[in-house]
Order: sequence, then structure tokens, then C-alpha cells
Amino acid sequence: MAFFGIRRFLDQAYPPKSKFDPSRDMPDLTGKVIIVTGGNTGIGKHTIRALLNKNAKVYMASRSKERAEKAIADLKQETGKDAIFLELDLASLDKVTKAAKEFMSKEPALHILFNSGGVMVPPIEQVTEDGYDLQFGTNVLGH
Repeated sequence: MAFFGIRRFLDQAYPPKSKFDPSRDMPDLTGKVIIVTGGNTGIGKHTIRALLNKNAKVYMASRSKERAEKAIADLKQETGKDAIFLELDLASLDKVTKAAKEFMSKEPALHILFNSGGVMVPPIEQVTEDGYDLQFGTNVLGH
């Protein structure tokens, strides 16, 4: 019985390699407009890379213009395509509204939204501009 518990733990801790291959399994996204929050690093950046490779028009929503521009330059070198910077600070509802209005002034539609940005386990005393717990305000209200 203990063997099955250990086996279950190991299967979850070390899952098999994914069979999904974006270059093979994602359709062409020409004409699709997509926003990726937190796209300047990590999973968000990898998501943008895959989307650009499939011809999507991608907005990188990030609070740091400097870091976003570096990531956009890296992605341009890798894919030959440009992501578009959209300034977005998820810890400020005013800035979220401003980003939404800016986006809507440029695009007639949004086809896909990837919510990749956020914070994890910040110090308990940190709050958003609006006074909410930073993690809740950013990860829940900001999106």
C-alpha cells in the first residue's frame, strides 16, 4: 500500500514529458489579437514566443517598460516578429483601467487574454495602491 502512495507522489512530482508541441499543435493565429500579462519573463514570455511564431498580434502587458522592451527585442531576434508593449500595473485599478482604455483605442477586438502576470507570497504588510492585500489585489482584482 505504501508503494502506491510513493508511486502517486512521484508521478505528480515528475510527470511525463508533454506531448504538446506548439509548432505542431497550435493553429495559425493570423488576425488574432492577444494580450499576455506578465509577458516579459517566464511562462508569459514563452507564451508570447509561441504566439508570435503562429502569427498572432501580441500585446505584452507589463509594468516595466524597460524590461518589456528588452524581452520584446529578445523575442524579435528569436521569432522575427514584434510584440507590442502595453503598460499595465495589476496592483493599481486606475492603471488597469488606463491600460484597457489604451488597448481599446488601438484594437476593435481582443480574441485571447493570457493572465500570466502576478505576485506570489509578498510580505503580508504590502498593499496595492487601492489598499488591498498585494497578492489578492494583483492576482484577482487586477486581472
